[in-house]
Amino acid sequence: MSMHEIEDMVEGAVRVLDKRAPVGDAAPRSQFAKLYEFQEGYDCGFTHFRVMDLLLARRFTYRFDLEEHPDFKKRGKFFKGLKDFTFLHDNPADDTDENLDSDEEPSPVAGYVEPPDLYCDAGSPLWRRMVEAGKLKGPDAEAPTPLRLFDVVYDVMLAAEAEGDRELIAMWFNMGPKALFGELFTRQLRKGDVVARNPFTGKDIIAEEDFTAPRQFSAEELQAAVPHAARMRELVRRTNALAVELAYDYRPPLEALAHDSVEAWWWQGL
Repeated sequence: MSMHEIEDMVEGAVRVLDKRAPVGDAAPRSQFAKLYEFQEGYDCGFTHFRVMDLLLARRFTYRFDLEEHPDFKKRGKFFKGLKDFTFLHDNPADDTDENLDSDEEPSPVAGYVEPPDLYCDAGSPLWRRMVEAGKLKGPDAEAPTPLRLFDVVYDVMLAAEAEGDRELIAMWFNMGPKALFGELFTRQLRKGDVVARNPFTGKDIIAEEDFTAPRQFSAEELQAAVPHAARMRELVRRTNALAVELAYDYRPPLEALAHDSVEAWWWQGL
């Protein structure tokens, strides 16, 4: 079942960021990229078309005639036969039933079609091909600036405060410190390292390849590394945002706070 609360939260963030940014400001383009990257980490549907007019205006999403796809001549029959919304992948076989029985994950989404139009998002594989083909130039040919989630979320909260949207502030704050700041606290694991212990079997879980994993962090580490964390708490306090009733509330129970100093600091006094 799709996590509608995440979808609504991201949609709300896109709307307030767009409303508060001056016309021609390039900042929302990169902020949108980070927000949709965040959404992809959850069980969510594809929600771009809720705010497609804003995504197009802010040059995050680009719309073309379907015939402009670089592979249209080679795959004309496929493209002409599209009647419904369709994701396009790096591997064309994943666009059809050809790989339906494969156990492998489909290749990354490159773009998408809502007949009769072709779309791609800045930074996507199809966007890169359009840049290489000379169909996107100047600022449109520049990739979104990599941003940290908590920086974007703080800007969302400020914009929501200006709009009087206490619900949106509460929704983002309720994601908690691990979701909002976890990307800052990681550890590098190499193939063969012990990742954790299986609580059911007692056996060690061994890394099968090198990868970056999240790590635990303390409230002191969070406050020292991320001034925005305290600013978010102050914003929530002055807006009394947590008095707003939410359909989905991720706030941990009081008994859990006694065993988690980071969560305890995040929620105390609010």
